[in-house]
Amino acid sequence: MALGAICLALAGCSIAIPLPGLVDDEPTGSIKPKASAAALSAAYDPRDWRLAEPALSTALRAKDGGTRDLWSNPETGGHGEFVAVAGAFTRDGRSCRAFVARIAGTAGTDDKTLQGVGCPREGDEAAVYDVQPWTGL
Repeated sequence: MALGAICLALAGCSIAIPLPGLVDDEPTGSIKPKASAAALSAAYDPRDWRLAEPALSTALRAKDGGTRDLWSNPETGGHGEFVAVAGAFTRDGRSCRAFVARIAGTAGTDDKTLQGVGCPREGDEAAVYDVQPWTGL
């Protein structure tokens, strides 16, 4: 009889009681990954990105933070600037910096301000990570 009482008591431990408010119904797969380099280059007309990327690379290589590197494309009317906003650090074996990109709107598009991390590559190219809308200070 004691064994039967223990079995009944332990059987109650296997009952699942849903606790609303403590359980997130959103599946894990719905977590959006951070934006990547595509988010930065997608903000540009491809003709503009060919002119903007060298300016980004120059800003990332600058010794002093806060230097503005401007770009403009007379063909499309696109223009903007990059500002390296932090000291250099190492990422994947490369020297990298945080930056802010300001893109002037053209032909009915809004101005954009983005932030991210960039690492200059050989030539005028840059590897870009963690791009997202600028959140300010």
